[in-house]
Amino acid sequence: MKRILLPVEETTRSLTALTQVKKLFAPDEVEIVLLMIDESVDYTASREAAEQAMDLLEKKLDLVEATLEGYYVIKKADMGKAGQRIVKCAREFGANLIVMTKSAKDENKNVVGKTAEYVISHAECNVMIATETEAVEREYRGLVYRKAEALVNLRGQFSFKQSECIIPSVSSDCIYHFDVKRGKIRFIHRSFNPVTRDWDLPPVLDDVEVQDILAGESVDILIRANSVEGKADRIRIVNRNTKTEAVFNYRITAANTDAE
Repeated sequence: MKRILLPVEETTRSLTALTQVKKLFAPDEVEIVLLMIDESVDYTASREAAEQAMDLLEKKLDLVEATLEGYYVIKKADMGKAGQRIVKCAREFGANLIVMTKSAKDENKNVVGKTAEYVISHAECNVMIATETEAVEREYRGLVYRKAEALVNLRGQFSFKQSECIIPSVSSDCIYHFDVKRGKIRFIHRSFNPVTRDWDLPPVLDDVEVQDILAGESVDILIRANSVEGKADRIRIVNRNTKTEAVFNYRITAANTDAE
């Protein structure tokens, strides 16, 4: 099985490589070594500073790993010069391929950065540079509803019209009422990931994450208010059918927190 080294940082451009790996390789084809490096701390730092830096890196790696569901992932936190540590890590874990961006810095989007240049020159395995066309803003392009109650019509996946939408997030515990008139919808609840800067984590509070609702069904789902860095959880509704439209009502009401 191919083993891929994937160095990541907390920038959208850096995470382009992660997106590319997920598009090109199925979970049963590869093992992924996630590497995150702190260049601001080296081995001359105090033991306490080094331990704090490593703990922080490991927490960030956990958040990135959560977006790689189904993949076998090895996590590695390190400190020092990024280029040297990437080459060393590839050798240590026997990587067949390193996937990274030209540069993690937005101002260098048309230039191969010093880290990538070093890795290309010194790595003992192949190096893939993620295409910049993947580095796009994570702007949601579906329908966005801002009312607490609405009738929604989502077209099939083959339609040129929208097949998914976002319905309002809440600042208090609420019940989301769904009444599906036609087709089938998929309810998807995600929390914000401060590392990838996207809504790609399961609900932090263990609420319902995914639920399919069929025509003729009426369903109530409790959503407890949660936010990360001031960004509320996201509630997406998707019509996964290729041709048939999905029609449903939703209504948001306050949860009865006094109930047993």
